[in-house]
Amino acid sequence: MRFSGYLSHTFADLLREEAGASLMEYAIVGFLVLVVCMLLLLALEKQS
Repeated sequence: MRFSGYLSHTFADLLREEAGASLMEYAIVGFLVLVVCMLLLLALEKQS
């Protein structure tokens, strides 16, 4: 089995599990917080 096939199979298994879904929720929230912080920094930079 190729590595990419193994990786996609492992990722699919992770999403099916409850802990995997929880991990994805935390990843999405963390990404959104990062985007908001970056937009805030850009807005403050434009004001200066």
